[in-house]
Amino acid sequence: MDSLTPYEVAWLVGGAERAAVVTFVALATDGRLDIAYKRQRVKVARAESVYPIEAAALAVVPETGLGVGDFLAQVAATPEVADLDRAVRAKGQLRFLRWFSPTYRGLAEHPGTGVRRVAVLGVPGIEDEQLRNLLEHPLPGVPKIDPLTPVRDNTFDGSIGPSNGTWTAG
Repeated sequence: MDSLTPYEVAWLVGGAERAAVVTFVALATDGRLDIAYKRQRVKVARAESVYPIEAAALAVVPETGLGVGDFLAQVAATPEVADLDRAVRAKGQLRFLRWFSPTYRGLAEHPGTGVRRVAVLGVPGIEDEQLRNLLEHPLPGVPKIDPLTPVRDNTFDGSIGPSNGTWTAG
């Protein structure tokens, strides 16, 4: 159980998405990512990495920054996260049999602290309240507006829809 890295624990317990969350939390708490909490965007502060998954996560972020949701999705899709399967198998663990594993039961009973706690419990295990709120309450998506259909927000409730008094080609 102690031979597993936090990323391998995250992959074993929660899959690729959990490994991406653990990577995000590890980079954010170490100060390697700058986070704009109101805009929910990240930028690379320092490009130092210990694990290959950290290097891959830092490489995903462009200079202009990246939204947190996009960051998590892109990290979960990296080959380094897929390599966690081989690493866990090499240590004698099988993800599809994790519920029967004494390692899995031991992790569930004693999640630990810090990044390992996040690996076992997911977002509720994040100790930093601001970081936990960021992941629990993502910003809503921006509505997609068809550039060919004129839109005017003249409704009382603020909903967006096609305007009635505008000429459209048709």
